[in-house]
Amino acid sequence: MPLFLRLPFHHRRQRIYGQTVFVFAQLRNSVDVRSRFLNFLTFAICGLAVGFGLSCWLEHTCRAERLAMHWPQVSPGSRWGRCAILMIITAALFAGYIYAASELRVQDIDEVQPSAKGRFLRLLYHLVLISLLVLATATDFDCYIIPDQITIAGMFIGLVAASVVGDLQICHLWVDWSIAVPQLRGPYIPAWYDPHRHWHALAWSSAGLIAGASVTGVARDISSRVLGQQAMGFGDVTLMAMIGSFVGWQAVLLVFLLAPIAGLTVGVMIRLLTGKTYLPYGPWLSLATIFVLFRWKWLWEHTRLIFSDWLGLSILVGVGSAGFIVLLGLVRLYRAIPVHRYD
Repeated sequence: MPLFLRLPFHHRRQRIYGQTVFVFAQLRNSVDVRSRFLNFLTFAICGLAVGFGLSCWLEHTCRAERLAMHWPQVSPGSRWGRCAILMIITAALFAGYIYAASELRVQDIDEVQPSAKGRFLRLLYHLVLISLLVLATATDFDCYIIPDQITIAGMFIGLVAASVVGDLQICHLWVDWSIAVPQLRGPYIPAWYDPHRHWHALAWSSAGLIAGASVTGVARDISSRVLGQQAMGFGDVTLMAMIGSFVGWQAVLLVFLLAPIAGLTVGVMIRLLTGKTYLPYGPWLSLATIFVLFRWKWLWEHTRLIFSDWLGLSILVGVGSAGFIVLLGLVRLYRAIPVHRYD
């Protein structure tokens, strides 16, 4: 007689039950893994389709701009190569953000808890922003402009979508973390936010739009005076306004502080490799925005006290202004980097 049949009946039943549960758990895990993989694959395919559409719009716009500026047109081979790059980048960003938002929960912070529907709509909301950033970056690299068709339309989408849904923000309009006591008391959140979600969302998006346009406009004026020429175009101002309408005023200030670091780090390399004396600033604003979206939870946990009171915010603005002046001085050095190569 097999050893299994020699066991008492209740022991055999427990073993069979345990094995059955284990098998079903493995099947469920397998189904979950397969479902998540199909989810990522679906959004990656959507990213490829969106990237192709962005490429078509880019070619149409850049062709018209190059004709207006009497620049030579891009060769067909370069156009197809650029199309493929845009499709791959958009697909990678779509799939990567889906993974970061759904698996790593990079957007989940303690004081903002959207519903399941709101979480999904916020995901789509940010994918729209990522698409607009990819398009703005590609246009800025090609023609050194960011068309209003991208930024103005983006502002409209950011404001209207946030107001209609009322559950798309990654942070509230104002949260005071300075009064929070761990395990005893949380941050102060104004009571009117919850019963007036749509008005709160409109205020949050509008504040981000105004903050993004204001800090970039002031920086543009300062840089023009320091460098003696325009260091940023007005398209950068409208781009930051669009970004602010999607992410709010706290996140757009972080974007503004991180963008020069990305610009100088990559810009010096491009200067050495290509010898270009001018690089557009819009791509670094877009890169900083992508970084903030992918690392928002970590960034917010380390900066929320700064955004909780006017003193901390004033210090942040002061440090940012001082850093921007230093970076303008580094731009002068950047232009002086020799690029002549000796054989």
